[in-house]
Amino acid sequence: MSAAHPFPDRVERCAAVLRQYTGDGVFTSLVDLLADAMHWADATGEDFHYALCLAARHYVAELNDEQLDQRRLK
Repeated sequence: MSAAHPFPDRVERCAAVLRQYTGDGVFTSLVDLLADAMHWADATGEDFHYALCLAARHYVAELNDEQLDQRRLK
C-alpha cells in the first residue's frame, strides 16, 4: 500500500474489510466480495453493473478533484 495515495483512510478501510472477509488473502477476498455482491444484487433486484459504473465514475471524479487540488497548491 502506497503512503502517497490521496485517500489513505479509504484504502485502509477497504483493506480491513478484505483482510476479514474470507481469510484467504486480500485479492481472493476482493474477488469473493464482488461475486457475493453480484449474488446479493440479483437476490434484491439491485443493478450491480450500474452500481459498479457509478463507483467507477466516483473514483475517477475523486482522483480528478485531488489532482486539481494538488495543482492549486503549486
